[in-house]
Amino acid sequence: MNQQPDKAMSAGARIGSGALGHLRPFLAFLRQRLSLLLVWPALALAAAIVLWGYVLFDLEHERIDRQAELEQQVDAYARSYVIRTRRSIGDTDRLLLLLRHQWASSGHRMDLAGTIETGIFSRQYIAAVALIDRFGGIVTSTHPQAVGMYVGDQAYFVEQQRAAGDKLYLSGPLDGRLSKREVIAFSRPLLAPDGQFEGVVLISVSPSFFTQHYAEPILREFGMVGLTRIDGAVVATRSGNAVHSFRAPFLRTAMPAEAAGVRRVGGQDWFADGRSRVLGWRSFPDLGLVGIVGVDEYSAMAPYREHRQSAIGGAWWNTAWIVLVTLLVTSFYVHAKWRRYQMEAIRSTYRLATEEAGEGFFINRPVRDAQGVVRDFEIADCNHFGADMFGKRPQELIGHRLSEFYQGELFDAACARLCQALDTGMYDRELEVHAGPDQLLRARWIRYKAVRAGGDLAVTIRDISESKAHLTELERRSNADELTGLPNRYWIQQFLPKAIERAQAAGQGLAVLFIDLDGFKTVNDALGHAAGDELLRTVGKRLKTAVRPRDHVVRLGGDEFVVVLEQTGGPADVEQVAGRVLGAFRDGFHLQRSTHVLNASIGISLFPEHGGDAETLLKHADIAMYSVKTEGKGQYRFFQSRFYEAIRTRLETEMEMRRALDQHQFVVHYQPRVDLSAGTASSMEALVRWERPGKELIGPDRFIPLAEETGLIVRLGEQVVDSVCRQLAHWARNGAVLVPVSVNVSPRQFSQCDILALFRDAIARHGIDPALLEIELTESSMMQEGIGESEVFGALRELGIKLCIDDFGTGYSSLSQLQRLRFDVLKIDRAFVLRIEHPEGDTLIASMIAMAHALGMRVVAEGVENQRQMQLLQTLGCDEGQGYFFSRPVPPGETQPVGRRAFQPAR
Repeated sequence: MNQQPDKAMSAGARIGSGALGHLRPFLAFLRQRLSLLLVWPALALAAAIVLWGYVLFDLEHERIDRQAELEQQVDAYARSYVIRTRRSIGDTDRLLLLLRHQWASSGHRMDLAGTIETGIFSRQYIAAVALIDRFGGIVTSTHPQAVGMYVGDQAYFVEQQRAAGDKLYLSGPLDGRLSKREVIAFSRPLLAPDGQFEGVVLISVSPSFFTQHYAEPILREFGMVGLTRIDGAVVATRSGNAVHSFRAPFLRTAMPAEAAGVRRVGGQDWFADGRSRVLGWRSFPDLGLVGIVGVDEYSAMAPYREHRQSAIGGAWWNTAWIVLVTLLVTSFYVHAKWRRYQMEAIRSTYRLATEEAGEGFFINRPVRDAQGVVRDFEIADCNHFGADMFGKRPQELIGHRLSEFYQGELFDAACARLCQALDTGMYDRELEVHAGPDQLLRARWIRYKAVRAGGDLAVTIRDISESKAHLTELERRSNADELTGLPNRYWIQQFLPKAIERAQAAGQGLAVLFIDLDGFKTVNDALGHAAGDELLRTVGKRLKTAVRPRDHVVRLGGDEFVVVLEQTGGPADVEQVAGRVLGAFRDGFHLQRSTHVLNASIGISLFPEHGGDAETLLKHADIAMYSVKTEGKGQYRFFQSRFYEAIRTRLETEMEMRRALDQHQFVVHYQPRVDLSAGTASSMEALVRWERPGKELIGPDRFIPLAEETGLIVRLGEQVVDSVCRQLAHWARNGAVLVPVSVNVSPRQFSQCDILALFRDAIARHGIDPALLEIELTESSMMQEGIGESEVFGALRELGIKLCIDDFGTGYSSLSQLQRLRFDVLKIDRAFVLRIEHPEGDTLIASMIAMAHALGMRVVAEGVENQRQMQLLQTLGCDEGQGYFFSRPVPPGETQPVGRRAFQPAR
C-alpha cells in the first residue's frame, strides 16, 4: 500500500540533491567572473544610448524637412488649382458670350432643346442652359419642359436686372429648377442695342465643375479641393471621390483673411471627417473667390512614418544584438552546467505526468558496436502504464534490450523507428499493430512518439484504438449517403481523380453517367416525402443491379445519381450499361399500393475524349443530361460541344426576357371565340406576344416554356393581367357593350403568388366589371403543385370571374374533379378538332360535349380551320368555336376588335 508514496519521495529527494549539486558550481562561477558580468552590461548600455540618440536626432530632422516640403507642395498645388479653375470659369463665361451673340444674331430665335443630348454641351458638368426674357420667363432651354417657367425671383436673374452694365454673375450652390439637382449658376445679361436689359443667358453647372481638377495621384483618398467666396460661403468641395452638397458642408470654418497662405488645420471644427490637413489657399480678387487645396497630413507623412518605424525597428534589433552578445558567454556556460540536471528533471517529471495521462513512457538508450553502429536499444526507464501495455512490470523491462523481446521483422521495425528518431531528432506516427504470436503490445492502433534527449530517446506510446475506430466510422459515414447507403458527393470527389489517374496509367477508358429522374418531383409532391425517400432507395438498388460489379453508383443529392464506369472498352460498352440503367425503370415503382412509372435522363462523358479531370467530366455529363431533359427525356446521350451553345442561347434568351419584362416589351393580342349558333363573337382570348424593338413579333411557343422553367412566368402573368384590365377599361370608356376576355394562368402563378389578390387589385385599379374576365387553366396542370386542391377557385368565382379548363383531353383530370371545381367553360384541344372529319373522330368530341353540358359548362372547340369543321361542330351541339377560320389574334385598337355583331368568318 505504501510502495507508490515511497517512490515519489525517492524521486523528490533525487531532484533536490541534483539541484543543490549544480547550484554550488554555478554560484562559484558567478563569484569568479562578477566583474565581467558588470562590464558587459555597462558597455551595452553606453552603446544603446549612442545608437538611440543618433536615430532619434536623425528622425526629428527628417520630420521637419518633410513637413516643410509638404507645405511647399501644397502651396504649388493651390496655385495650380486656382489657375485651372479660373480657366474653366473663363471658358464658361466665353460660352455665355457666344450664346448671347448667337441669340442676338439669330433674331432672338435660338432653340436649345436637345443640345445636351447631341453633345454640344458637356453632359458631365453642365446641368442646364437657358435664355430668359426680361420678365423672368424661360424662352428656350436644354430642358424643353422648363420653357415658360418663371425664374424672375432667382438671384442670377435679379442681380443682372439690377446691375448697371455687362458683368458675369456666379451664384452659390442652389437647387436647380431645370435640372432638379444641386447646381451653381453662371449668368450674363441679354442687352438690346441701346443697352436696355432684355433678359439673361444662363448656364447651370454641377458642383463637380469646380472640383474637376482634383489631382488624384497627389491628393489621393483623403485630400480635398474647394472653392469659397471671400465672405466665407462655400461654393463646392470635394474629398476623394465625393463631391459634397451644400446641405452637408464638408468645410466648416471660414478661410483666413489673407489672400494666400499655407496652414496645418484639422479636427471636427474644420472638416466633416475630422482629419488633419495641410491647407493651401489663394484668392481670385476679380471674382471674389478663394481656391483651396488640402493634403491629408496622415497620408502625406506615411513614407516618413514607414521610415521611422523601420529605423526604430532596426535600432531595436541592434539593441537586441548588443544584449545578445553581452549574454552569450554567460548563457553558454549556464546551459552547459545545467544541461544534465535539466535532462534528469525533465525525464522524471515526464514519467510522472504520462503515468497520470494514460501514456506509456520509455527511455531507450542506443547500444553501439565497436564501429559506433547502433545494433540494439536498452530500456533505461519506463513507467507502470507503459510496462502494463506489454503485459509486464517495470522491473521486467528496465535494463533489458529490445532484442530480448522482439525478433525478426518486429525487431527490425522497432530499431528502424528509433534510429530515425536519433538521426532527425523526432519520430511521430500513428501505427497499426498487427496481431501475431510474437506481438506483446496490447493495442490495435498506437500513437508512437520518440524524441531525442541528449544521447537517449524519450518514447511515449498511447493507445488510440478506440478513437481510431470512431474516426473510421465517421469517415465511412461522411462518404455514404444516409438515405440510400450509396457513396455520396464527397466520396466521388475523392475517388474520381484517382480513378482517372488509374485509367490514364493503364491506357484504359472511363465513363461518367449523370442520371436525373424524370417526374420525381410530381411523385414526391403528390405522395409525400416518405414515399419519395422510398422511391430513391429503390432506385439506388436497381441502379446497383443494372451496372457491372466493378462499377460505382453514387447519389449526389436530390434525385441525381452518378455511375462511374472503369475499364471501358469504348462507347459500345457504355451504351450497353446505359441501356440497362434505362431498362431498370421500365417496370414502374410500387408506392402506397399503386404503381408509378418514372423515366431517367442520362448524360454521358468519356475519359479522355470529353475531359481530363473529374470536374470537367462531371460538368460535361451534367450538360449532356440537361440536353436530354430539354429534348424529350427518358434517353441517354453522349456529351457534344454543341450542347454549350444550346445552354448559352438559353441563358441569353432568359436575360433578354428579363430586360423585356423591365421594358414592358410583351404585348397582348386578342382572338375571338364565336357563338356557333348566333354567329356573333361571345368572348375573346388574350394571347401574349414578344415585341422586340427592330425585330419580328415572337409567338408564345418560343418563350413561354422558358418562362415557366425559370419562374419568369409569374412576372409575365402579372403584366398580362394588368394589360388586359387596362385595355378593358379603355374600351369601356367608349360606351360600347363588351364581351369577356379570358387570360391564361400558369400553375406556377398559383404556387408562387396570390392569384386572388392579383386579379382583385387589377380590377380595383382599373375599375372594370369582374364579369369581363375569365381564367384559363390547362387540364394537365390541374394536378401540379396541388392546384386541383386549391380553394382559390371558389374565391375567384365569388369575385365574379369565370373559370375555363383549356386543352381538355390532353391531361388526366377526373369527372369528380371537374364537378368539384365547377368550371364554367370547357375548351376541347385542337388535336381532337383536327380529327373530327376522320372516322369516329366526331364520337369522342360528342362525348366531351355531352359530359360538359351535363356539368353545366359551355363548350369551346379550339383550332377550327375550315367551314366543314365548323358545320360538324354545330351538328354535335358545340357552343363556341375559336381558330384561324374565324380570325387570327389581332392587336388592340380604340374599340374592342370584335364586338357583339354578326361575325363573318375569315376567308
